Amino acid sequence: MILEMYIKNFALAEEIRIDFEEGFNILTGETGSGKSIIIDALNLCLGGRYDKSFVRKGTDKGLVEVTFNVTNEKVIEELLESGIDASLDDNLIISREIYSDGKNISRVNGRNVRISFLKTIGSLLVDVHSQHQNQVLFNKDKHIEFLDIYGHQKIEPEKKEYLNIYNEYFDLKKEINSLTEDKDDIQIAREIDLLKFQIQEIEEGDLTIGEYEELLKEREIHRNSEKIYTSLNSSYLNLYESNYNAFDLISKGIKDLKSISNIDERLEQFHASLEEIMYTLQDISKDIRDYKDNIDFDIKSLDNIEIRIDTINNLKRKYGNSIDEILEYKNKIIKRLEDIENRDEKIIELKQNLEKIESILNLKSEKITSIRKEIANKLETDICEQLYSLNMKNVVFKVDFKQKQEYFSTGKDIIEFMISFNVGEDLMPIYKVASGGEMSRFMLAFKSILSDIDKVNSLVFDEIDTGISGIAAEIVGKKLKHISNKKQVISITHLPQIAVNANAHFRIKKIIQESRTYTKIEKLSQKEQIKEIARLISGSNITEKTIEHAKEILEIAQNKDV
Repeated sequence: MILEMYIKNFALAEEIRIDFEEGFNILTGETGSGKSIIIDALNLCLGGRYDKSFVRKGTDKGLVEVTFNVTNEKVIEELLESGIDASLDDNLIISREIYSDGKNISRVNGRNVRISFLKTIGSLLVDVHSQHQNQVLFNKDKHIEFLDIYGHQKIEPEKKEYLNIYNEYFDLKKEINSLTEDKDDIQIAREIDLLKFQIQEIEEGDLTIGEYEELLKEREIHRNSEKIYTSLNSSYLNLYESNYNAFDLISKGIKDLKSISNIDERLEQFHASLEEIMYTLQDISKDIRDYKDNIDFDIKSLDNIEIRIDTINNLKRKYGNSIDEILEYKNKIIKRLEDIENRDEKIIELKQNLEKIESILNLKSEKITSIRKEIANKLETDICEQLYSLNMKNVVFKVDFKQKQEYFSTGKDIIEFMISFNVGEDLMPIYKVASGGEMSRFMLAFKSILSDIDKVNSLVFDEIDTGISGIAAEIVGKKLKHISNKKQVISITHLPQIAVNANAHFRIKKIIQESRTYTKIEKLSQKEQIKEIARLISGSNITEKTIEHAKEILEIAQNKDV
């Protein structure tokens, strides 16, 4: 459930804090007051698209922060897998900082996260219905997604099994196609020659993993050999061979301490520690001398290193960004060469494997179709019941099935929603006959069904009332109120018939101060709610009769059992 939204320097909002409640939350306001700001801000915290124009003019940075109470175990699993501490019934804070230069930072409980992660947990926390979702129904290719969402629990395990087999099937077909492409003998011979040349060139390179990095180190040493020699020689002399070297001075210190070391334990410790330093100094001095004496000043050695580095760089330019990638590429083209040279046998083998996979895939696709038809039967019944309750008494809804010739990642089904809104009318594709209001009610019916299945606890409706009025609006309001008995519902509306059902009513308004425009939001008292309902009824011309009418419909709605 959404507990709170905090918005700062976002679009026209300088600073807004909204404390949402359980049940039905309504947001109203005049056209252009900034109702869309709330939806845009929420979507941003759910992983939505960011535009630097969201940052309020005159500021460098904006912030949107949403606090949730989490009761969905799947959300907890996702958080824990990402190393974010969380438990059921704890509060979860998602924030998105936005900057005028285009940068943005996403955080969950203070931890930086990727946008993809916000989308994942956002889809488990909130379902935002917008006019865009209505438009999706006009795309018949999306109908199969709606059906599968409705039957998610039943069909998803089968779809996963099918997809694994389909991927294997797809890869086999791709491999067969690569071997059976329309190439003449000359093209095949050219490809064989090219592959052999590439394999030979890589093998002649005699590459060893880790060699390139070692060569770079050696080159650096050779390029600085004189400087290294000079520094090591000076260090060796100072430590061991000069007139006043460190070794002689430490040796003298040891002799001085030895004569008194038996007097006190601490003096003995000084003597022993200094002796240890002397032996260490001897070892270091010897190592420095050996390193110095073995420095190679030979220009030819450096030239050989440069030639070897150039050889590897040439191979990297052609075959990969690293020796690992080059060797991986070599293995790949060796296999390709073997496949081409033995392509007839390989094609026979692959086609035999394809037949086996295809027979399994066919059985799986038939099972998915069978499950989808079961789901469709239930969806047809449930949608019709919901539409009847939304005052669409004569509606007939069917899920039409056709079959593709080819296998696809979703199976072989072509799904299309067919509907008739009036008695005696033929079933037609929904996108051909549904008006805006009918489409809104259809989506509300679908959301109402999902509210019993889906574990998402917050539903947000952005103007679900588009294209409806009168009795239809009153019924939609009751339906939203009914859903809010099980889920938190947040709805932006301009209809009084919907607004009167609110458990919490917020008014969004736009004000101008000192030549700047601000969007504000306030939670309404009962008296203020009556006045806002009156405004929704009659616009700015509010009379005593309008106030009385607002009180009446508000009282009826709040006292009626939904």
